[in-house]
Amino acid sequence: MPRVDLTIKHFPNAKKHNPRKNFTNTDLIAKAVFECLLENDPNGAMDMIMIYLEAVNKTDVLEKGDLHKSTYYSALKHKNPTIKTLAKIMSSVGK
Repeated sequence: MPRVDLTIKHFPNAKKHNPRKNFTNTDLIAKAVFECLLENDPNGAMDMIMIYLEAVNKTDVLEKGDLHKSTYYSALKHKNPTIKTLAKIMSSVGK
C-alpha cells in the first residue's frame, strides 16, 4: 500500500489546537484541583498543579516568587509540599 502524507490542508474543517492553552487556563485547573479534592484524591490535585506548573515558564515562577530552585523542585518532586510552600509557588505564577 502506498504511503499517503496528510497535512492540515487535507482537512479544511480542522482547527489548530494548542493543548498548552488549556493547561495554563487557571479556571480549568482550579476546577480540576477542586474536583480532585472533593473526590478525596490529593494525588490527582497535585498532578493537576504539576501539569499547570510544567506548562508555565519555570524561570519566571522562580524569579517572581523569590524561590530557591531546590525548594521548588523538591516540593514538586515529592508531591507533598506544605501548604505554605505551595501557596508561595502558585502565587508567584500570577505575578
